[in-house]
Amino acid sequence: MTAKHLPLPSWFARRTLPRLSPAWGWVVFVARLATAYLLVYFLAPLLPAEWNVYVVQPLAWLALAGQAWGLSRLGWAEWPQPARRLLITAALIGLLQTAAFLAAGLLTSFGYSPYAHRLPALIGNLWFMLAGLCGLEAARAALVNRLAGKSPLLALALGSLLSPLLLISPTVWGHLQTPQQILALTGGRLLPLLAEGLLASLLVWLGGPLPAILYRAVWLLFEWISPILPNLNWLLTAFIGTLVPLFGFFYLQNSLPVESTAVQEAEQPAAPAASLNSWWWLAVVLVALFWFTSGLFGIRPYVVSGFSMKPTFVAGDLVLITRVDPAEVQVGDVIQFRRANSYIVHRVIEIQEENGRRVFITRGDNNNVQDDPVPQEIVEGKVVRYVPQIGWPIIGLKKVIQWIF
Repeated sequence: MTAKHLPLPSWFARRTLPRLSPAWGWVVFVARLATAYLLVYFLAPLLPAEWNVYVVQPLAWLALAGQAWGLSRLGWAEWPQPARRLLITAALIGLLQTAAFLAAGLLTSFGYSPYAHRLPALIGNLWFMLAGLCGLEAARAALVNRLAGKSPLLALALGSLLSPLLLISPTVWGHLQTPQQILALTGGRLLPLLAEGLLASLLVWLGGPLPAILYRAVWLLFEWISPILPNLNWLLTAFIGTLVPLFGFFYLQNSLPVESTAVQEAEQPAAPAASLNSWWWLAVVLVALFWFTSGLFGIRPYVVSGFSMKPTFVAGDLVLITRVDPAEVQVGDVIQFRRANSYIVHRVIEIQEENGRRVFITRGDNNNVQDDPVPQEIVEGKVVRYVPQIGWPIIGLKKVIQWIF
């Protein structure tokens, strides 16, 4: 799946538009990106809804796409011509991601789409969606292909960051208050957007904006057209939304463009894809740790930060929590329950029945007084294993964050 860069026509570059210097290219690119962001998220919402959604925002995105195309024609960020196989592969990955979401919906549930489906509204929504898609992927293609020659890792990292930067409204960040909201946003939106952005960055490197547009358009078209959609929790959304793009990325990474002479190949036979493998595997490990931490696999870690359970557990110990049916909890079990915005891990010393529902009396092994009664609804799980003293880095990071903010 080779990628050939589109040559800039000599008569066009020489007689019509001069090649743009790197510095001025960055000024134009950043200024246009900032202008699109301000228009979409700060100025357009002040207008009537129809002008905001169907006029100002689409035109802002299309202007961004036009600017990125202009930068490519000026030689600042020339992107390659997509091979037919790459276009087909991109569309198939999009179909695989859509099929995975549909399969998850079949296993859980479906709900009605929030989008209007009358023909005029449907046409307007598709215009809005496609304009945003073209603007984002054209900007990503310009950014990635400008940086890829000197720093492939930086190019793909910044290219993937464009997705959450341009697609998550700043008002969303401002409304985050509880850890649960932060976790839901991270899993349900941020991680999938970063994974999609990583795959899209590779696609624009290999073939310009079109393969990335095809990949993302498959699911987006289904989402905006279908009257019913999978009704998934954020854990499943995070799992599918990161797993499929990462699978596509690993499948395509051997197609990374390598421009080297025979002498260079003899001196340094390793391709860029091989040299970057350790970073991709690190990304996979971090995503897997996130899923594990979130409890997707039935077990969730928790770092003990106090001494109420001494000598059983002390500060810095990592305990593993598994979900449990309240009817299976017995006296002597150590359970985790939620009070306000904090979690407590204490031992069950007595079980009471109130109106057919269980209430647990708990106490820390190092405490002299019992906790307030724990109704079964706030029980999060039961401790099944623990690893001593490996949680101190997390405690230290938490203290630093509290000190800063």
